[in-house]
Amino acid sequence: MLLGWLISFVNVMAGSFIITKAFTDKGKGFFNTVLLSMVVRMFAVAGLVFILIYFLKIDKIGFSVVLFFFYFLFMIFEINYMSSGRKNSIN
Repeated sequence: MLLGWLISFVNVMAGSFIITKAFTDKGKGFFNTVLLSMVVRMFAVAGLVFILIYFLKIDKIGFSVVLFFFYFLFMIFEINYMSSGRKNSIN
């Protein structure tokens, strides 16, 4: 079940890095950068889930529950991070 946490953690760390980079860049590309990174990361997670379940034959139910629990938990953290970064860039 550690794999679900690890995938979600790497996903949110990549997202936080990309969001931080998008905040520091000047211009109108912030929304496009964040949206594109979310789509790419979502397909990457879906691909990893397929590989882990299909080829490694891990427990489907337990892995899915842990993965999506941490995925949504880390998404809340990422949204809060974006929100606080936006407030700091406005002030």
